[in-house]
Amino acid sequence: MGLLGDAWKARRMKDPVDGVAQVVGSTQPPDSASSGNVNLTLVVQAEGVPAVSVEHSCLAPTKKWPYPGETLPVRFDREDPDRLKVRWDDVPEGAAVSRLQADALAAQLNQRFPGSEVLSGPAPGSGDDDRIEDLERLAKLRDSGALTEEEFEREKARILGG
Repeated sequence: MGLLGDAWKARRMKDPVDGVAQVVGSTQPPDSASSGNVNLTLVVQAEGVPAVSVEHSCLAPTKKWPYPGETLPVRFDREDPDRLKVRWDDVPEGAAVSRLQADALAAQLNQRFPGSEVLSGPAPGSGDDDRIEDLERLAKLRDSGALTEEEFEREKARILGG
């Protein structure tokens, strides 16, 4: 195998784990391209793996450009978290990101201030379509790592009226 193949083999993850990366810093997106190189400062974590800060550069789609405060789904090496791959297919686009962040913040606030979920619950008389949308949004938050399974189940029960 040539030099490039050896370099790729050396960078291969030995013990990959799916987790999340909190974006702490990122470079600006390109003005008119569909993708561009981004330099990221991240805090990566996964179940059973301590959180660690890393610097990471990669190609990012501009519609899914990572900004500070966002959470990205990633796969990284347990022993060398600098070896990571952002799972871009699982990153929501543009406006959806803002909505997911708002939902995550609301869930965190409800967890800190028990009883306040009454203020953010479904409006009286809201239909099944609203509940389905809320459940879908909640599942996306769980899948992105913004909510734990326990938080997901608690919020799901609240939406379903249980």
